[in-house]
Amino acid sequence: MADGPLILLHKGDYEETVLQLLGLSMGNPYRTEQVYAQYRLGDPFHLYGWVQAERLAGMMGIHVHSSVVHEIAHLSVMPDEQHVGIGRQMIQAYHRDYPHIQLFAETDKEAVGFYRRSGFVISSLGEKYPGVERFHCSRSVEY
Repeated sequence: MADGPLILLHKGDYEETVLQLLGLSMGNPYRTEQVYAQYRLGDPFHLYGWVQAERLAGMMGIHVHSSVVHEIAHLSVMPDEQHVGIGRQMIQAYHRDYPHIQLFAETDKEAVGFYRRSGFVISSLGEKYPGVERFHCSRSVEY
């Protein structure tokens, strides 16, 4: 089981692993470099990491749309650490740190079950790309 904690990653922290994790969540090496460059610039994009046994086990990229609306733009866990709750724990830790925000993500059919099990409300966005259904996943503000 993951022992955390969720930490804000700064420019250069775990860079090789972050690039690997971004690649897992995106599948396009060229876009991976572009997206990582955005995160290195900071606001409104932030990278968080789940560190376990002094190793980056998971990564979550957040796009802050406003003070009350944050998007999970990227979420990935190292292959040898998957299916043990790290992704869910990253989301829970983030929501504990920011309890009054609306957290959302857009995802595909393969990941929608993960978001549903993590407490998100799911709605279909239809086929945003030919033959590819996308889903909006949102987690409500907690008071």
